[in-house]
Order: sequence, then structure tokens, then C-alpha cells
Amino acid sequence: MTLIRQLADRARQSREQLLRERRMATAEMPLKYWCQQAHFTTPASGTPEKAIQGLAAARKLLQKFDISPAELADHAGAPLSALRGLIEQPDCHTPLVMVDCEDAVALDAESARKARAGAIRCFSQANWGSTLAFFRPAGLTLDGCIDDLFEVLPAVASERVEHYPIDGLIWPKVEHPNELVWLNERLGEIEHLLGLPEQRIKLQFLVESGYALAQLPELVKAVTPRLTGIIWGIADYAADVNLPELRNDHPSCDWARQVIVNVAGAVNVPAIDNMTLNYPTPLHRGEGLSLAQQQANKLKVLNALKEAYQDACHGIRLGMSGKWVGHPGQLLMVLAAYQGACSQAQLDQDIAEIELYQRSVASGSGATMIGRGEGDYMADRATDRHLRARLRRATAWGRLDAQRAASLGIINENEFWQLDARANPASEA
Repeated sequence: MTLIRQLADRARQSREQLLRERRMATAEMPLKYWCQQAHFTTPASGTPEKAIQGLAAARKLLQKFDISPAELADHAGAPLSALRGLIEQPDCHTPLVMVDCEDAVALDAESARKARAGAIRCFSQANWGSTLAFFRPAGLTLDGCIDDLFEVLPAVASERVEHYPIDGLIWPKVEHPNELVWLNERLGEIEHLLGLPEQRIKLQFLVESGYALAQLPELVKAVTPRLTGIIWGIADYAADVNLPELRNDHPSCDWARQVIVNVAGAVNVPAIDNMTLNYPTPLHRGEGLSLAQQQANKLKVLNALKEAYQDACHGIRLGMSGKWVGHPGQLLMVLAAYQGACSQAQLDQDIAEIELYQRSVASGSGATMIGRGEGDYMADRATDRHLRARLRRATAWGRLDAQRAASLGIINENEFWQLDARANPASEA
């Protein structure tokens, strides 16, 4: 028996090592980084601060083309209550804004300089509130990437490290894990220089090529401690693999989404869908438009808003946790799609089923039947975990009260206070 106990002790020690390795392979991500339903990408050289409250411009868009919430809901198939709530909310912050110094900047030194100056101004002076502040520098193949990193990131630092305004970077056109290793080292050097905690500057990267998709697990492993999302870049991917058409629901593109969703889920970070390329902009411009031209403009805008909404719903069904947008109208429709996927009726049902399962466990049963009639199903730890994951995202999105989530064990005490501070930034110490 002594030998058996020795073997058991050895097994316990090796098990602990395996568990540590498992934990290290999963991103330890603050709950606020699940609030990424919409990434508003905006050029650094313009007025990127306007994107922080992008719904204000969406309201103006609807007024300009005489589109009512009811008309938009009917045309797009979107929930009217969600649209009304978003349109009427006076100071709704965009979940994430990406200040762009890459694709949105012309390839000349003066344009790059102006973009860096715009990024520094925006990060330093804008009121970000609850919006996640992300910066996209030029990628590795562009000469400006070093200047973007080593000028913008230090320039926005203040004397109080807790007020550092940039939440993270979005790295474009990644190809090889060594590239992310290099970037991770540079970010570590900048953090050390600025007195920031290790891994303070988070990181997301775009999957925009066949090569990146083929080695996605290795890319993720290179930066897991910093990672807060994996983003699907459809246009560059379509060019890279020679797709005959650039179509949102092309089978190859949906396969790519499924790969990204799987790897993102494996390391517990959001998978972010690509932008809808059809913007809600008019066909005809200028003064004195005919009635037919005005109607054509309105229909063009309505159809583009519908397309953004349908694309968002398509991504949600495949497991995406957010979507890129480049226009305030797209922001409105993507947020409406995510609110519709997280309706109050669905929240109430999920909570009721969690409570039923908890009562079953308390009575000594590890599994039970939940629901009625044809909708009943077997509930156990696995189904309970799925419901909790869904409600955890809903809590991050502000759809489920943080106090209620804490009472159900969906978030811990530290996360509750983080959410409280994020909802009331003026109360932070």
C-alpha cells in the first residue's frame, strides 16, 4: 500500500503540472474585453473621436433619409425594440473603436506622420468612457510600423500608469508566429519603459491570408497572455486564396470563420467577424434631387443597413462574438443584431434553467430534464456551462445586471467591481 500511495502522490504532482499548463494555454482576459459586439474602425488622420459615440451619427443618417425605426425594422427584419433603444439612447458608447494607421493611411511619409499625430491626439484627449480604445499600427511589411509603435504608444502615457488610455493593439496581416513573438517583445519593452504592468497592452490580430489561417493555433500560442480577440479579414483573404468572388457567405469564408471560432473558443477570446463592404451611402448627391433620386437614395441606404444586419446575424449563428463596422449606420445594425441575439426573453429562460439545474444538484442529482413538451432536454454540467458562457457575455454587454450575474456565480466579486467601475468611470479611484 505504501508503493500505491507513492504512485498516487506522484500522479497528483504531475496532474497539477498538467493543470498549470492548461491554464497557461488560455487567455486570462478581464471581463470588459468580452464587450466587443462592434469594432468601429476609423482613420487616425480624420476625427476618430467621433466614432466613440457613433450612434449619434446613425441617428442623423436616419433623419436625413427620412427612415423611421419602424420602417427600418420592417425592411431589415431587425427587432424594433432594439433599434428604438439604440436610437434614443443619448450617450451610447461604441463597444470598441480602432484608430487606424494602416489601411486607412496613404503610403507616404507625410500621411503617416499626420495619422500618428491624429492617433496621439485622440488617445490623449478624447473622452473614451466605456469604449475599448485600440490602435492599429502599420503592419510588419510597411516601413512605418516601428514609428507607429515607438511614437504613438509612449506619447499618450501620463504620469499615472492606471490612466494609460490605450487598451490594446490590432496587428494586421500577420503571417508567421515569429512575427507575433517579435511584437510581443516590443510591447514588453514599451511597457517596461512606461512603467506599465506586464501584458497591460492587449493584442488582437487579423487573419487575412491562407497562411495565417493554416497556422492559427501557432499564432495564438505566441501571444496568448495578451490576446483579447481574433479578427477575420475577408477581403485580403479572398485575394490571397484567389476566390472567384468576394462574398460574405462564400463557403470558404464560412469555413474560415469556423476555424477562427474554434481556435478563439479554445483560448477563451472573442472571434470578431469581418466588415460588410456595402456602406449605407446614397447613389445620388447634391442639391435639387428629383423625387425618384431621393427614393433611390433611401432604398440604397435601407438595403445596405439590411445587409449589415443580416451579415451580423449570419456571424452570430456561426459563433462570432462581434463584427467590424466602418460606418455609423453599420454600427446601429450590428448592435441591434447582438441585442436581438440576447433578448430579455432568452435571458429570463437561461436564468430559469440555471436555477432549475442548481436545485437538481442541491437535491443530489447530477443531471435532470429541463423544459416542457417537445422543448425539454437533458441538463448536466455541460449544458449548464453553455448557459453560463452565454450569460457571461450578456453581462459584459450590459444586458444582464451585474449583481444578478454575481448571485448566480456567472462573474466573481472582482469582475463585479470591474463592471461597476466601467459603468461609472467617474467613481474610479
